[in-house]
Amino acid sequence: MTKEKDELKKNLEKVAEEQGSQQAISYQDLFNPRFMQKNTHFTTIDVFVRELGVKNFPEIEQLGQKVIDDFVKKETNFNIWEELHQVSISMICWRE
Repeated sequence: MTKEKDELKKNLEKVAEEQGSQQAISYQDLFNPRFMQKNTHFTTIDVFVRELGVKNFPEIEQLGQKVIDDFVKKETNFNIWEELHQVSISMICWRE
């Protein structure tokens, strides 16, 4: 898992460098509708979050990792949350 975290960190740093360190990426931009429709059974990240059983995106952190990973495996093209997150970041990096 350390390799995945290192890769995630590297991609986040690349995005920050390309877009300026003061500019943040919203979760709606990170998990944009095009990404969600292509890679999940949901049209938007907000629908995904509600189906996961929480009211808003920040509440995902309150869920156990196994709950999130099981949901991701069942409802997306990915096996775990980290993989879904990593691919969305990679797509942001290569979008331009």
